[in-house]
This record gives sequence, structure tokens and C-alpha cells, in this order.
Amino acid sequence: MMRVGTCAFTDHQGLYPAGVKPAERLRYYARQFNLVEVDAPFYGSLAPSVAARWLAAVPEDFRFDLKAPGSTTGHRAANPAEESQFIALAERLRSAERLGAVLLQWPPWHRRTAANESKTAEAIARLAPLLTAVEFRHVSWYEDGEALTAWLTSLGAAEVVVDAPKGPDTAPPWQPAVSLPHLAYVRFHGRNAATWSAPGLASSQERFRYWYAPAELAARVPDLKRLAQQAAEVHVLMNNNYGSYAVDGARWFRDHLAPRPGTQTRFDW
Repeated sequence: MMRVGTCAFTDHQGLYPAGVKPAERLRYYARQFNLVEVDAPFYGSLAPSVAARWLAAVPEDFRFDLKAPGSTTGHRAANPAEESQFIALAERLRSAERLGAVLLQWPPWHRRTAANESKTAEAIARLAPLLTAVEFRHVSWYEDGEALTAWLTSLGAAEVVVDAPKGPDTAPPWQPAVSLPHLAYVRFHGRNAATWSAPGLASSQERFRYWYAPAELAARVPDLKRLAQQAAEVHVLMNNNYGSYAVDGARWFRDHLAPRPGTQTRFDW
């Protein structure tokens, strides 16, 4: 099964008609897509009670992926209390059978070393029995792609397939691999090499300021279909959150990979 969505649901241009209040956005979003990656926990704590509001806004076939706190993945100092609160939030979604996976996105300075392998494995173990999907931002993890996939399989984690800018030595390659038979997880970050590793940006949106042309998305479709033959579910997520860029890409993939009744878009690109 293919699921398609965006990373975050709150601030996308071109998605919400005038008059849709912030409290109503998730309900409207869930009529367009069957998946969302909620990134808010990465930046700060959310009360577990938030899950009840989310669940009330979506149908039974909708799934949430949750991005783990930055304190879990070394973006900021470790915070056991924040991680425990995050786990409580994720467990409420899991018990309602709406949780897809917890995303562990490691920073570019998290290079492949024995110490960092241990940190990664320990984080996966702390979050168990939640299903984790692991994304690396440094190319050193991909020097032996088959070994990486096998290692993540041994840890019971899904390997995140990344479409990202080419050039910087921190950029991961496109490696359409499946480490678990029940989930393949794919994130599209855009291909703006000029801003991918740039310091001092005005906002994180500038890092992902890239609009995928339909031909670029279509070129990934054969690999995505192969992933669907190897995994029970494929989560395709657009993280190029600038203007309407993520929504445009998600709609294209939705209409070409996982159309839902009443959601098809006419493209005049």
C-alpha cells in the first residue's frame, strides 16, 4: 500500500481554502492525504493529550508518522523527560492503530563511527516497541549500502530512503532499500544544494526551497513501485516545505501512486 503526505500539516500554502481555521486544518488535510509526518515534537514537547484531538480529526485509514525530539537525536542536549512525554504521545496513536513510525533523523555531524552506531541502536531500543525509521544525513553511513540495510534490519528499524541535494559530502545518496518487510519510508527534501548545508538561514524553509518538476517525480516512480513490492506499506513524504512546494509534490504522487476518491488534481504544470 502506498501512503502519501507532507511533513507537517499546518502552514502549507495552496492547501487550505480561506476560512479554514487552524483547528480545522488536520481534518481538511486528511480529506486530501492519508498520511502526515508530524514534525512538531522534534522542536519541543507536545502533551500526550494532543493525540485525542488528532484522532478525532482523521478517518480510520489515516496514519501519523512522528518525528522524534531533537534531544533524542543529538540536535540538542539529551532530555529524558521530553523523550518520555514523546513516547506517551506516540503510544496513544499506536494504541489507536494510527501510528506509522517514529522518525529518528540524525544530524550531519552524526558520522558513522562505532560510538554513533551505539547511540543509534540505543535510541531505537529506548523507543521500542514503537516502530522506528532511521534517517542519516552524512554520507559515511552509505559507504556500504547493503551493510547499512542489513544492520538496520538487525535493529528492527526501517531505513529512510532520501531524495536530497547532490554535492555536499554530507548529502545522503538515493538508496531505495527496504530493511523491514512491513514499511518502506521515503522523504523528499528537494535538491537545493546551495542552501542544504548553508549556515545562518532566515528559516528552515529556505533549506528546502526546491520545487520538483513532474519529470523529476516521475523518475522516482519505478523505484517507489519496487519498494511497494518489497514492503507492505510505503510512506512517501514531501519535506520541501516552502510555499506550496510540498503540497504540489504530494498531490502529484498521490494522484499517480495512491489516488483517493474525490482528491484527484488537474495539473496544468
